[in-house]
Amino acid sequence: MLYPDFPVSIILRELEHDDLLPAILFRTARKQCDGDVEALSRNPNAVLPLEGQQRIENEVQAVIKKYNFDPSFITGYPQYQSLVVTGVGAHHAGQLLIWRLLLEELMSRGMLRMMIATGTVAAGVDFPARTAVVTAHSKRGAEGFSVLSSAEFQQMAGRAGRRGKDAVGVCLITPSKFSDARVLLEVSKRPPEPLRSSYFAAPSTVLNLLKYRNVDDLQFTVERSLAAFLDRKNASRMREEALNEQGDADQDRGLTGEKLKRVEKRIRRKLREADELEKKQETSLAQSLDGLRALGYVEGGSLTEKGYWTAELCTSLVLELGEAISDGIFDDCALFELVGLVASIAGDPHRPYFRLKENPIKAEDFKKMNEVVTRVRQKYQGPGSSEVAVMPDAALTVVTWMESETWPEFSGLLRLSGVADGDVARLVSQTADHLNQMTRLEKTHPILAQSAKVGRARLLRPPFSEALIPT
Repeated sequence: MLYPDFPVSIILRELEHDDLLPAILFRTARKQCDGDVEALSRNPNAVLPLEGQQRIENEVQAVIKKYNFDPSFITGYPQYQSLVVTGVGAHHAGQLLIWRLLLEELMSRGMLRMMIATGTVAAGVDFPARTAVVTAHSKRGAEGFSVLSSAEFQQMAGRAGRRGKDAVGVCLITPSKFSDARVLLEVSKRPPEPLRSSYFAAPSTVLNLLKYRNVDDLQFTVERSLAAFLDRKNASRMREEALNEQGDADQDRGLTGEKLKRVEKRIRRKLREADELEKKQETSLAQSLDGLRALGYVEGGSLTEKGYWTAELCTSLVLELGEAISDGIFDDCALFELVGLVASIAGDPHRPYFRLKENPIKAEDFKKMNEVVTRVRQKYQGPGSSEVAVMPDAALTVVTWMESETWPEFSGLLRLSGVADGDVARLVSQTADHLNQMTRLEKTHPILAQSAKVGRARLLRPPFSEALIPT
């Protein structure tokens, strides 16, 4: 039997009736979170008494004072009135960091009845809730929908229960065609995911390591890394499975003809995959070094002059920025052009950005950046290669923010173009991070380093300040 999705108003009503608030309601998409908040704001049964609304407003002012926020950023936020009236907030990556921080503070202070959130809230934050409500057994990723891992489900369920206030935490599952309790029960019984290595031979990693050692030393280090150890361990297991299957096949006298050929082919494939896995880190490093040599960053067993200064750029765009700097694309750039060109390759290609005005950066400059991106893609085929794209809309978004007088002025333009605040915050943050790396080139490219420093400061204005520290 398939159950309909439960409206948020029913979930809130039932939890309140059974004294299971405050709660965190997990949704799979940002639009669901925002839609739930909007639906509650229109429901008279979800409205708090006036004294409850006043308590929330008082706590909001306390948070503003604690973090020295500009009050207009908070009280002018589109969901502010709904938050005060219902005591329910939406928390997801499409929102500004200061708004998410406000919600986390209010939840920690016991001022919210419910937080409606995507998985971004499950890990990395710590605030109390009596109940966690899971509304789906799967999540959407880059390759479509997949069932939650045991760690993801444990993070969600682990939000339930307030230390010193609740004897137990309650995790509820709302049944629907996307939320099967039987699937989640099976997920809850899985063992934790095994320990994994975060190392891979990305160009920035290899360049940085080669500042202090040669290629032979690097190969020695990689062979003794956790990643290589785990690969050898898994390769050994695969060989053992293949040999056991071979032994079973030898004893099975009825296994002849095509069946025997298929079994032997499967065994050979497993043994070949085991050999490849055992040499995976060695192969990945060799591919990375080949790409770096093709682009002129490594010669023989050491870094070239170009390689040494590029190694200072500890960023995922190290090759794209290194090539752009080497080509002189940023030479004689105005500040907005430098920031905009960096922003054009800093964003996420699948995100929409601002486009409601003419782009001040010349099409010719974007063409030069595209030539750089294409060259890197063609010559570097090693690990860590990414689908970097030149996005004029991303450049326009960041330049528009840099030249805007106020946040309300800028956010109004974003709403007209349907761009999420959080996506812009991520773009601005990523652009500022790349500019920050470029400030490290003060010895070899002093003018560029100084311009990058100024551009970064222009971007990191409230509400995108990097210093959200209580006063």
